[in-house]
Amino acid sequence: MSRLFLAAMMIIALAFFGCGEQADEASGDTGGENGEVTSDSGGEAGGDVATDGGGDAEDTGDQGDDHGAGDAADLDFQTPDMEVGQWIEYGADQMPQTVTFSVVGSEMNQGTECLWVQISTEGFVAQLLVDPEGMEDAMEGYEEQFGDFTADPEGYIRENMADAQGMASLFGNEESMETMLELVRAIRIIKFEQQGMVMAVDLAGVPEWLEEMLQDPAIQESFQEGFAQGFNAEGGQEGLNTMMAELDNMDFEWEETAVDVAGENMMAYKFSIAHPEGQISAVLSGDLPLLPLAYAEVTGEGETHYVEVRGFGFEGAEDLMPGEPAQTIQAMMMLQGMEQQLGAMAGGQGMQ
Repeated sequence: MSRLFLAAMMIIALAFFGCGEQADEASGDTGGENGEVTSDSGGEAGGDVATDGGGDAEDTGDQGDDHGAGDAADLDFQTPDMEVGQWIEYGADQMPQTVTFSVVGSEMNQGTECLWVQISTEGFVAQLLVDPEGMEDAMEGYEEQFGDFTADPEGYIRENMADAQGMASLFGNEESMETMLELVRAIRIIKFEQQGMVMAVDLAGVPEWLEEMLQDPAIQESFQEGFAQGFNAEGGQEGLNTMMAELDNMDFEWEETAVDVAGENMMAYKFSIAHPEGQISAVLSGDLPLLPLAYAEVTGEGETHYVEVRGFGFEGAEDLMPGEPAQTIQAMMMLQGMEQQLGAMAGGQGMQ
């Protein structure tokens, strides 16, 4: 399964780029006891995704050098506007533990109405105060990358993922850096539990500090060099070489299908990569709240692993950290303190 691992991680990561606003907003509260994803015709294959006919869907899109990928130009995975009460729960394989993303409150911050987004699992809870409009702006950059990928998956991989330097450029170019800054700007406060107390970190001033730092060409060059060195040190280039060599044996396909997600029927798009040694698939739907990923599966070498939605709703999210934090830390004070220490250390070394 190692040959498919990098591609699987890429597909699952790209699935989350579709967050944002959707014109036809879904409504109502749904939920279910499991995350089965099946077709209208039924089936309970342990979370398998099936098409309406129980077999491969007919490919009606353009087929060129992308080995069977359908025309993905009009795909839309944008989720409904974030609102207080929304939640979505994910589980993996047969593990009982789940991860839940939810919107549990609102608060004015720097003159903007922001939302508290909660991430929770057994033994862990954290909350982010986010500017929803700022988050949507940040997601537009990722959606553009996703559009480039869906238009020609094989070409996108060959152009951007052939080596560590290409990967570093993909994530460290000026456009990607600006998208990252927009994402940081959208996150205002982080809350978490520490030794039984609720703590908060205020990120005011951090985006401006990062923007000034990233404008330094030396910092950009250092980032790309460090990324490439770290990637190669972990054997990343070997994995990329394997994936490049196997691209000719991969078939990419998009298909529209009706699926059952935690007991709710909805339309979705299924993206598949088929290889003689296994298959990767991801099912994405804009009818889900917060995140469009309904199901992802990797099969190969006699193993199957999957991530699925086990429940979701548009109201009823529970705030697991109500009230004010016991302490709020200003992130900029910490960064400025670190800068002073580093400056002092550099000055001391220069005097020796």
